[in-house]
Amino acid sequence: MSKKAISIVLAVVVLILLFVFGFNSFKNHMIAKKISEYKAPAVSVTAITSKKDSWEQNIQAVGQITSKQSTEVTSQISGQVKAINFNSGQTVNKGDVIVQLDDSLLQAKYRSQLAKQKLAKIELQRQVKLLKTKSTAKNSVDKAQAQYDAESADLAYIKSQIDFMSIKAPFAGKLGIRTIDLGDYINPGALIVELESINDNFIDISVSEDFQPQLALGQKVTFTNDAYGDKTFSAIVSAIQPSSDEQSHNISVRAEVEGDGNQLVSGMYINAKITLGSEVAIVPVPKVAISYSLYGDSVFVVKNENGQQVVEQKLVEIGPRKDDLVGIVSGLERGEIVVTSNQQQLKKGTVVKINNSTPFPKTFK
Repeated sequence: MSKKAISIVLAVVVLILLFVFGFNSFKNHMIAKKISEYKAPAVSVTAITSKKDSWEQNIQAVGQITSKQSTEVTSQISGQVKAINFNSGQTVNKGDVIVQLDDSLLQAKYRSQLAKQKLAKIELQRQVKLLKTKSTAKNSVDKAQAQYDAESADLAYIKSQIDFMSIKAPFAGKLGIRTIDLGDYINPGALIVELESINDNFIDISVSEDFQPQLALGQKVTFTNDAYGDKTFSAIVSAIQPSSDEQSHNISVRAEVEGDGNQLVSGMYINAKITLGSEVAIVPVPKVAISYSLYGDSVFVVKNENGQQVVEQKLVEIGPRKDDLVGIVSGLERGEIVVTSNQQQLKKGTVVKINNSTPFPKTFK
């Protein structure tokens, strides 16, 4: 091939390369321009305008119903069940005999021992009379006295064993489901039935040790139970554990149930609120406005930036709660527009469009 032809080919190749390079550069420039000009569609959110308020301070906690008196009725002695004097679920008074064990052998021993005691008493009285006339030695009287005391002690022991054969209710209350039948032979400690006091309950709740300085006897507690829906019961703080649990760092609080709250039964789960008595300035927002994370609680607020509505995330400190509202004690000011939906689609600077066609909870006014 001649030099001229080679030059032409090289020139064509160079032109093609220049064209390809120029085209790619132009394409990349146009793509970058389109990307820079692209505006993501605004995220539709609901929002409220915050306001100032003051709420009574309270502590939210969970716990359970506890009977003031609760026990497992057991036997202190072995024996065969002779009589069962109760039905499952029955109420009893203190001292009622609920189970009778067969005490026939002990009764026979008691009669035999009673005769021995009487004989020892007669001998003691005889020795005392003889001593007065100096017809016996003081040592004989002492022996007779010791014998009488020993026989009396044995008699008292047998009497106590007979008493144990009559198993009694230690306090007034309601019995559970019996676990024995007639003719059963039971041993000491064997469960017969559970007994709980009625119309006489506590609630036991756990609160964070952070609230320890604010807890006090006599504080009012309101609580609910799922079985009773929205019905609210009341109690009064009667005891506060003086130490915090080493693992949970919670403090146990006990409150005495008032009124119809005593219809609840032991073991029921409750949601409680301890009223601390003082009011605190807050900014109330719906619970759904709060975003929770390991780094802290936050809300999204709407700002006007270059004619657009964009969001900013603000860390807040949560205080008391009321129904479906949360009181924010710091981090949010009155008059700020707080987002209440679609927070999962938001980040700092996201453009939003407020659409409040969906009504807010009726408690937010």
